[in-house]
Amino acid sequence: MHLRIAASINVVLLAAATMSVPAFAQVQPTAPASGGSSDSPTGQGTVSIDFLDTAINGFWLRSNLKLPLGSVHLLGTGLDASYNLSPAWTIFGSVRYFTGRADTPPMFINCPSTTAAPPCAQYPPQTPQHPGEPFLDDGNYHGAWQDWNFGVAYHANVGNYYITPSATAVIPTHSYPTYGNGIVGQDLRQLLLAVSMSHQFDFTNFYYKLGYGYAISQHVLGINTGYERFDGELGWFVNDKFSVRGFVTGRSGFGVRAGLGPPSFDEGWYERQRITQHDYHAYGVGFDYGFGDRYTATFNIQHEFWGDSVYDFKYALEARLTRSF
Repeated sequence: MHLRIAASINVVLLAAATMSVPAFAQVQPTAPASGGSSDSPTGQGTVSIDFLDTAINGFWLRSNLKLPLGSVHLLGTGLDASYNLSPAWTIFGSVRYFTGRADTPPMFINCPSTTAAPPCAQYPPQTPQHPGEPFLDDGNYHGAWQDWNFGVAYHANVGNYYITPSATAVIPTHSYPTYGNGIVGQDLRQLLLAVSMSHQFDFTNFYYKLGYGYAISQHVLGINTGYERFDGELGWFVNDKFSVRGFVTGRSGFGVRAGLGPPSFDEGWYERQRITQHDYHAYGVGFDYGFGDRYTATFNIQHEFWGDSVYDFKYALEARLTRSF
């Protein structure tokens, strides 16, 4: 009974546990959960609104070497929706808007002092490398719509193991800036193939969920920008309305590792946010609370505990309100 209730009120059971690329506070698209055919009546669905808050402090050049690149704060909001075509098939979509502020202290490369004249190079430069690109690291908030996510999921119940394969297309809403630390995303077209499995332990109110995803992504400067994703969750249905969980999540990218030398200011440097691998592991906690006949409040917060070629996010918070119909 508890798994059925949780499946019907949670749009994305691992919403915060699948957050990809912490530098950009990008919530990884995940298929809506289902606990079996009776939980996904044809013609029913959900609509959700989200609030996202991410704080970043520094950059993990390697897992044991952190660069003090200042702080980044990202705020976001989003809209998610899902619709059951049949008891087994669900379509879903989402879009996000982010605004970010980067407070990056200037560093001078190959200069005897901060007052030296050219040819010394300053990072971040006070003007973008490419004409027409806005400079986002000026300490002010800059906002933009991020990506559309459109997907389809299939729900199967195999011996009370609930298996959900899915495919999600990620399409940028427009060609938004990707240079600097205060950006809102990577501006990449991707296809995420994922599968999740959940199971409630017999004679208990505890469950677990495992997930794997493989992102096929466009190449930038000949570099594969895709990634693999791994998720795990352990939860407890306190009662029919309230559940709590702990989770871990990880990402392994196919891009390049961050360089150890000084900035090159070439095309690769300009595209570094898109081609860097962004590997990390994080853990977090969350809860769901159902109220009324159709509403569910969801809260998740996570913290990065290991990273390589990725920003160090102190916390990534998500609050969500879902209405079923």
